[in-house]
Amino acid sequence: MNNRTNRTGLGAIHRYSWVSLLVCWLIWILNAYDREIILRLGPTISKYFDLSPAAWGSLVSVVMLSLAVLDIPGSIWSDHYGSGWKRARFQVPLVLGYSAISFLSGFRALSFSLTSFVMLRVGVNLGAGWGEPVGVSNTAEWWPKERRGFALGAHHTGYPIGAMLSGIVASFVLTTFGEAHWRYVFFVAFVLAVPLMLFWARYSTKSRIDILYADIAAKGMTPPVEDGAGTGAKPNVWHLLGACFRTRNIMLTAGNTLLTQIVYMGINIVLPAYLYNISGLSLAGAAGMSVVFTITGILGQLIWPSLSDIIGRKATLVICGLWMAASVGAFYFADTMTLIIVMQLLFGLVANAVWPIYYAAASDAAPAHATSTANGMITTAMFIGGGISPVLMGHLIAYGGGWKLAGGYMICFFLMAACALAGVLLQLMTTRPAAPRPVAMSRPGA
Repeated sequence: MNNRTNRTGLGAIHRYSWVSLLVCWLIWILNAYDREIILRLGPTISKYFDLSPAAWGSLVSVVMLSLAVLDIPGSIWSDHYGSGWKRARFQVPLVLGYSAISFLSGFRALSFSLTSFVMLRVGVNLGAGWGEPVGVSNTAEWWPKERRGFALGAHHTGYPIGAMLSGIVASFVLTTFGEAHWRYVFFVAFVLAVPLMLFWARYSTKSRIDILYADIAAKGMTPPVEDGAGTGAKPNVWHLLGACFRTRNIMLTAGNTLLTQIVYMGINIVLPAYLYNISGLSLAGAAGMSVVFTITGILGQLIWPSLSDIIGRKATLVICGLWMAASVGAFYFADTMTLIIVMQLLFGLVANAVWPIYYAAASDAAPAHATSTANGMITTAMFIGGGISPVLMGHLIAYGGGWKLAGGYMICFFLMAACALAGVLLQLMTTRPAAPRPVAMSRPGA
């Protein structure tokens, strides 16, 4: 019997885990910035291309749905190729690729028409969506299972930071260079991504992860990859996918994720337009003020995922879902700028916190060797919700009288609250995850 002390405190975590978390966190900031930046520019782009609420919603829907296209096939490919240190081989070209496409979006000659602009942003999101489950899995595979909730929560604090930076940079560009030069915001991510990815390509090696896993085991914790995972046998990709579809908790959590993304994306669509058209802020002011919720979003991602390691994923997600429903519904009463700020701060405490818990729940329930595939299903559900939300919100704003009347915005807030409550009901139907089941393996070289 193993008599070693189970040391799961953060002080026992090896430095390789911390370095990998830092790198993946920075990657996630850049990913969030590239995805969120067009939402901060919603009123500016709508004005530039003369878009109605419904047209703007449809445009964002196309761009956001593209995030879902490659998640599952890309995740299966990632799992089939290899876990741990090998995942960096996917991250490096992927991040550099979609960041380069985003860089090209900044040139008016390449994105002068609405069609060319949308095509470039679709290209960015095809890569950014694929990169999310790969990055999440990479984070999980450099940390002991006992601290997975903390690691994914800390990793995901990068998203509200990236979202906040998108508002700050958009406001700065509009104020400094003027509305005509709004495309300058797309030059940022690629410049920062190049040195970061070159470092990660050199750092993520087999020797480091072998040392890390031995250290985790020596301290009485659980290495994130099962013994025998590196024997050369490859999982059968169809069995990986089928096993995930048959896992109740993965499917229910995916449904919960879809509904929550309707809420999150809805706020990002509705709030900048509300602040510009109803509250009377400038385009730059609306872009900057629409990201106040990310301040408490950073705090929430440290608190709730870590708490989920203690009280469980299900209980934590139910609490967060109820909190989200109450806080987003309360925007109905936010008729002053002070109340809008207060409601954003309350909403922010759970707005970003739930995503790493969804991924942790999927990772906990994933069959053996299918961590990235399970996370890819969560990501796909999330981006489907992200594609539904803009069309829905755009039509509701139009139904309520258009950009300049408050009625449509109020309908949106109540619908988002209902979606959060529906997600709670799905989460209540989940069960305690069983031990991972093995899936069929292919012979080496097959």
